[in-house]
Amino acid sequence: MRAAYLLRRLLYSAVAFGISVTIMFVILRLMPGDYITLYLEGIYVIAPPEVVQAYNQAYGLDRPLIDQYFSYFLGILQGDWGYSLSYSRPVLDVISEKLVWTLVILLPATILSIIAGIAIGAYSGWKRGSKVDVALLNGMIFLRAIPSYWLALMILLVFAFYLDLFPLGGYVSLSALDTGIDPLDVLNHAALPIFTLFLFSVTGTYYLMRNSMLMTAGEDYIVTARAKGLDDMTILRRHALKNAMLPMVTRVALQCAGMLTGSIFVETIFSWPGIGMLTFEALQVRDLPLLQGILLMDTLIVIVANIGADMIYPFIDPRVEVGNDARA
Repeated sequence: MRAAYLLRRLLYSAVAFGISVTIMFVILRLMPGDYITLYLEGIYVIAPPEVVQAYNQAYGLDRPLIDQYFSYFLGILQGDWGYSLSYSRPVLDVISEKLVWTLVILLPATILSIIAGIAIGAYSGWKRGSKVDVALLNGMIFLRAIPSYWLALMILLVFAFYLDLFPLGGYVSLSALDTGIDPLDVLNHAALPIFTLFLFSVTGTYYLMRNSMLMTAGEDYIVTARAKGLDDMTILRRHALKNAMLPMVTRVALQCAGMLTGSIFVETIFSWPGIGMLTFEALQVRDLPLLQGILLMDTLIVIVANIGADMIYPFIDPRVEVGNDARA
């Protein structure tokens, strides 16, 4: 990784971040209605004009739009992401608290889906055309076609309602009020959301790994390895799998970022207090500062994930010279 390239990459990312913030700021303010009035109507039914005016003054919404934009942008750079209407707390504090609970289900689901997707996809691509490959491919197509919210509802209905193997929702039992939070109790509540997110994301990893393996299996070095008398599993482990992994880096990076926003339905259905459910609540009550903060967090995660993928490339394949103007 050349220093000049890394610096240039960070500069491009900063520009992309600035553009994203600008677009987000404009689009959210193009939403119909006055979000302060709509928020207060949920409290007062009919929002008193003097209260609306007081809120507008407190949040600086009575100033020109361009002033609001620069104030918001400078605040972001200083760590001030705004003040949540519904939580009466700084937006960054609310998001940080909820992000922890999202990571509780997101990290295990992501790791499991990556491992399973790579392993199953590599084997399926290596055994292309076989009965196992056809069965796996059709199964993944079927799983991918199921909407995430319906999949979550069915898993909740079967495993929590009918079989009564897991809790119906939440992250702790009522006994936590007396005994405190028990990690095993949290894990019991997190099992179904983790399983749902795993099924939701494993198909994408499988598809890409299978296609990458199909292209790798026809390379000359694979033919040479076969000519040397190596068995299929040795060729798969030592030669094909490593070279087929390069396209997976970008997929894995974007999957980690994409699952954060893809957990909205899952967290809402399972009543899991993470970023997904927080997004749903912010949309319901028109908490615009909080919604802006969530979208800002999503933008940062995507940008960091892309930079991380670029930095990992040379370690997986030394032939990739990141930042070198001379292309191989």
